[in-house]
Amino acid sequence: MTEASVEPFRLVKEEAETLLPLQGFSIPDIQIDLQGISSFKELFHLKALTRQIRVPIVRNIFAARVVNLRSVESLRNARRSLEMVYFKDHESSMIRIDGSRSVQVDLSYEIGELKKDTYYLEHGEDEFLEYLSRYYSDFEEYLGQGLNFLRNRQFNCFITDRDGTTNNYCGHYRSSIQPVYNAVLLSRFALQCTQNPVFITSAPLRDFGIIDVSVNPDNVFIYAGSKGREFIDLDGNDHRAPVEAAKEEVLEELFRKVAELEAVPDFEKFFYIGSGMQRKFGQLTLARQDVMNSIPEEESLKLLGVIEQLVRELDPEGDVLRIHDTGRDIEVIATIGSGTTIRDFDKGDGLKYIDSCGQLDLRQGPHLVCGDTSSDIPMLEAVLEYSDEVQAIFVTRDPHLMQRVRAICPDSLFVPSPDILLTILGLTAIYPDGRRKKRVPLLPAS
Repeated sequence: MTEASVEPFRLVKEEAETLLPLQGFSIPDIQIDLQGISSFKELFHLKALTRQIRVPIVRNIFAARVVNLRSVESLRNARRSLEMVYFKDHESSMIRIDGSRSVQVDLSYEIGELKKDTYYLEHGEDEFLEYLSRYYSDFEEYLGQGLNFLRNRQFNCFITDRDGTTNNYCGHYRSSIQPVYNAVLLSRFALQCTQNPVFITSAPLRDFGIIDVSVNPDNVFIYAGSKGREFIDLDGNDHRAPVEAAKEEVLEELFRKVAELEAVPDFEKFFYIGSGMQRKFGQLTLARQDVMNSIPEEESLKLLGVIEQLVRELDPEGDVLRIHDTGRDIEVIATIGSGTTIRDFDKGDGLKYIDSCGQLDLRQGPHLVCGDTSSDIPMLEAVLEYSDEVQAIFVTRDPHLMQRVRAICPDSLFVPSPDILLTILGLTAIYPDGRRKKRVPLLPAS
């Protein structure tokens, strides 16, 4: 058979019913035109519009519908609007905080992911993966290792972190909207290869949290925010782990005092970089650095000192709040336990809480756990308390983290980027035996 006569890839009926549920054709209510971006308010508004465009695109793909060309053009216009800011002066791209103050921004995530999305939608998945491989050394080698690692496996739980694991890091959480290609690859794996896919993130659940930046199809993932203290199950029901009222009162007072720092010129910028300020359930987070390390270390440490002093004033005995400094974020967490057992609430505790609500059945393996930092290790340890049928994929180049993960879970794999992990997961859903074949694009834009 010649290359020109290759049969288009088609799913058999049973696969189609699972992977491509029948739905109506979704058309976005809005379109994005070229626009000037000079403030954070305008940046975050534009990225919110891209979410409104991306959600129907993903729905159409999973409903085996064509992609509306107007939607692709909207994403292209969003990218061009950001490029007008970013490439005007790459070294000093400035965005206003208010009428008199500005900060330097890095928009490489926003621009890069919009560029990938338009390429994916215009050229199809096979060409997109070839395009993606140009970004990373040894892409095909990592892909082969990953497909072999997950070969012929069906998982009960797929437990994953978001930022840095399945999503590339963004300099501003509010604009870290999930790309279309990301949602398709990730949700395909969740639907085809797992029973209980779970996101566990340190970010809030909503307002503004993981729900607000995700574009996966509805009812595919359990979303857990605040390290698992709050989550939405597959039926859309909300759950919250109890936090002692006295601790909530102290945390609320801290939130009020930290919010006042936004009016202080020396600290104002920290509310706009990285995670910004996030009020979580049982936790408060304030950024002190971004992924580009654009804040001078002296200023970053000054903020850390101020937060530490506020915590000491509100909790002099150290029984109520604990500070965890990631280097980028200052996390203030309501403790659990009492007396000599007081400690931080971590993702392992969150995972156990979700399981206690009857959502996961952790005793029934196998499970797949994905993360990218030491803060994800507690959820790996927690899963292993229930079952020894556990595999782990961590996105890291850190040899010390690799060593820790291997010591806990010998059946582990390491990849250098979220895009490589996504590709492994997305292709595993199509080629469970690990033997990848070239395909004709299934859903060309029209």
